[in-house]
Amino acid sequence: MLWLWNTLFLVVSVLAKSVAEGETPPPQPPQEVASPVQSNCVDSDPKCGLWASQGECQTNSIWMMSNCRRSCQSCQGGDRAWQLRTQLAKNYDNASNSNATRTVRIESVRISHMEIDETRELARLFGRLVLSWNDSKVSWDREHWGVSWLNFYWVQIWTPQLMQINSPSATPGQINGKVLAANYTGQVYMWTDFQFVVPYHFEYEDFPKDRQRICYQFDDKRYFAVRFVVADDVRNKRHESISEAHVSGWNILEMDIRDSKYVVQLLGDWRQNPFDIQSTNCELCIRLQRNAVYWLAELLAPALVTSALTLCAVLFQLALPQALLLSFSLLSQLLSMQLMNTRMPSYTGTAPAILKFAAFNLLSTGALFICTLLLRRFSHTNSNIPLPRSVYALASLLDRLMPWPKGAKELSEENVPQGNYTEIAMTLNNLLFCIFTFIYGWTIIFTLII
Repeated sequence: MLWLWNTLFLVVSVLAKSVAEGETPPPQPPQEVASPVQSNCVDSDPKCGLWASQGECQTNSIWMMSNCRRSCQSCQGGDRAWQLRTQLAKNYDNASNSNATRTVRIESVRISHMEIDETRELARLFGRLVLSWNDSKVSWDREHWGVSWLNFYWVQIWTPQLMQINSPSATPGQINGKVLAANYTGQVYMWTDFQFVVPYHFEYEDFPKDRQRICYQFDDKRYFAVRFVVADDVRNKRHESISEAHVSGWNILEMDIRDSKYVVQLLGDWRQNPFDIQSTNCELCIRLQRNAVYWLAELLAPALVTSALTLCAVLFQLALPQALLLSFSLLSQLLSMQLMNTRMPSYTGTAPAILKFAAFNLLSTGALFICTLLLRRFSHTNSNIPLPRSVYALASLLDRLMPWPKGAKELSEENVPQGNYTEIAMTLNNLLFCIFTFIYGWTIIFTLII
């Protein structure tokens, strides 16, 4: 019995010694092997939250999205997405010497607001573009990776390099890519914020009811490397593209975006000017109408009221109130010109129609005022020299044709003696006002209505 216990103790001692010396233990039941990919959607720096709030996730996206995954919300797809990014970046060849022309579709356009500087003749446009193109180099097997969409943070893949081609050199337009993502089929989408600026010569012929059409042209920096195509949904949803836009002092009527046909067109003789060609580009046009709520009260009403005062002065038939009414109309027009001057733009290449009418009204009233003084003086002339009979016959004919009655109570009540030419002076006064009434009517129709 003692021999059995010694043998058992010896076997246990040998086994313990073999385990202590690192020998292979007996096989254990199979266990599930942990995935080599560990979840690490954390920030590597405690200041990541502060940096993300300052916009560093967009301006310094490569470093931030790698080291501040949680703050930049770049954990989409988990660690499998990061492995997929690494795999695609390793095999991606971003050679820029390819002669192939890529087709980029404009999927959406949104206008946020505009800034109009009429003094400097500049128009700024702010908004967002959504572009898409197909790149087979970034496609992957969705079943194998378990990822359908992937947002990118590196700059090695091919992307359109947009630039505005009609901006002034002093203040060029700015285009910033915000988000770049693709699905497993290789369709890449890019959300781009833009700030376009263009010099524009404003037309003030119809001020303040004028309409302006401002166009912004943009293209890829690599000329003839990209062909832009506008999607049908963009044209069908043009009203939605400007529904949230705001322009101080203006109303956006419509937005239109057009792609030029990708043709290299020689504009002249290629032997003389072989470099005169037309580049492919896109043109984004905005139609604006001035929001002139003051048009009726401050511009149109003073012009029409003073015109009515001028023409109604004929009812006093060379009496003193006629001259006083014309002088009051002149004074009112001078005051309204000061009000108009505050509303007019500082620099105008053309005279607005309302300004032309105001100038015509002022000159006409001044001419009628001077003629009234001369005819009034002529009517008080005490001369016994008779005029030819043809003059009296013509005056009688004009009196029957003109709508205004001849003579005024105010004139007969004046203490100034009437001369022998009073009847002729009244006829000339009525004829003069008839002519100016006809001219006023046509001027109002062609300058203010049409």
